[in-house]
Amino acid sequence: MLTKRFLERIHLENTTIDLKHMPIILRHIAKYIPFENLDVMDKTTKPLSLETITEKLLTNRRGGLCYEINTLLFEVLRENHLNVKLISAVIYEETRQAFSKTGYTHTVILLEDQGHAYLIDAGFGNNIPLIPVPLDGQVVSSTNGEYKIIDDELYMKRSYRDEQFKLAYRFKRESITWNQLRISQQIIEQSEDSMFNKRALLTKCTEDGTVTLSENNLVIMKNGEKNNRVLTDVEKQQAKKDYFYQ
Repeated sequence: MLTKRFLERIHLENTTIDLKHMPIILRHIAKYIPFENLDVMDKTTKPLSLETITEKLLTNRRGGLCYEINTLLFEVLRENHLNVKLISAVIYEETRQAFSKTGYTHTVILLEDQGHAYLIDAGFGNNIPLIPVPLDGQVVSSTNGEYKIIDDELYMKRSYRDEQFKLAYRFKRESITWNQLRISQQIIEQSEDSMFNKRALLTKCTEDGTVTLSENNLVIMKNGEKNNRVLTDVEKQQAKKDYFYQ
């Protein structure tokens, strides 16, 4: 059963899968399933399917990109009879002051419960809300910051990083198919406009900050304090084990 394997992977055995438990589920995903593009950089990716995603994230205990992490979570939620659908979003690139040229390739989840709708995103790098975000404009907060949705756009004010709310992405409420997921995968892997095919990246949220390994650069943010180290190749392999593949 997918749910049992998933909960074992994130060290939450026997936890009930429902809206009430989503914050702890999202926090444990952030802790144990890193956001990473190593297969993209190594050119060893496989066409997306539930089989390839579960093999990578559950059997091989790896991390993944949004269309892997959020799709796995979507399938678990659906298996537990939650009213969910997989939807797409386009990232806002602050440096360009424009939406990404890769288009609607970011994969997220829309959950409806007792007449209320929530955005769930466990695959947004170290920017993840760590909590369901209601679509009614209510501001919600976690250790990673404050989040709100206005007119189908997610805004974030990340802890120790943002002084005011910033636009993160715009989403569509229509369900997407496996074929659309594979198209997004192809764009992310091959497009010159993709930010995920330029350099190797591993990142995750922690209880008090973030950890990021980009090529040989290890950046640890803890309670607002930033520590940056350049690692040797041997140290890099050890850092992967110490911080990401536990």
